[in-house]
Amino acid sequence: MLRRHLLQALASLPLLPFSKQLLAELPALRLGIMPFNSTLALFKTHQPLREHLQNDLQRPLGLFTAADYFTFLNASLAGEFDLLITGPHFGVLCLKAGYQPLVRYRAVLQPVFVVRKGSEISHLDDLRGRRIGLSSRLSISSIGGVKWLLDNGLQMGRDYQLFERATHGAAVAAVAVGELDAALTTHTPLRQVPEDVRAKVDILPIEVGVPHLMTLAHQRLGKATIGRLRQSLNGFAATPAGGEFFRNTGYEGYAPISAGDIAALEPYVALTRSLLGHAS
Repeated sequence: MLRRHLLQALASLPLLPFSKQLLAELPALRLGIMPFNSTLALFKTHQPLREHLQNDLQRPLGLFTAADYFTFLNASLAGEFDLLITGPHFGVLCLKAGYQPLVRYRAVLQPVFVVRKGSEISHLDDLRGRRIGLSSRLSISSIGGVKWLLDNGLQMGRDYQLFERATHGAAVAAVAVGELDAALTTHTPLRQVPEDVRAKVDILPIEVGVPHLMTLAHQRLGKATIGRLRQSLNGFAATPAGGEFFRNTGYEGYAPISAGDIAALEPYVALTRSLLGHAS
């Protein structure tokens, strides 16, 4: 079941500089954020974006997530959100289910393996026979990493074991304390884990790169609102809060979602569809 994480802390924040009457009269937009981090971390990171969109649209906006990737995708496909910040492979599926493209993050999403500092794992060949953690089998980093392992002759269950954790940060932390031998993640979640955890791991990069997280709007919002949202998002990077957001996250800014992006994602979307029958 979808977890509606409108925290009481958000309600205690000062009102933005627009009419309280508008806040009361306009229905709130629902922004669903893929659960790639803890709820508190997701909402803290995206609070500047929330404030910017509310102020530009003169309309309240609530932040939502879900307990896991599978639940989030099902809620997205069911149209439970007005706006989405979602994985690119999920984004392609949602574009075929009533959502319209707004922007994607400019940075390239690159799956990486992390290992504990001082580990005997110094090369990707050393992953054979290891315990590998990940945030979800449905995350793009997991799908990209598993595809890379398969392309290099390592089969799940035979050559390595996968262990799911609640978030990227939890998977990395499990490596840092020695519970797992390695973890699949990407550079951007690594920037958002505590420094003391990052200091205990090293990165083993792989040659995989895909378009980054997408921001989408449901078509029911109408062309005018969708146009305003796209304009507001593109203006966010030019604000001090937006500049800080992109520096802290490593997302680098916004870029249009192109036909080339969709084509590059098709192999990962196909893997996602095959995994959905096994998700629960």
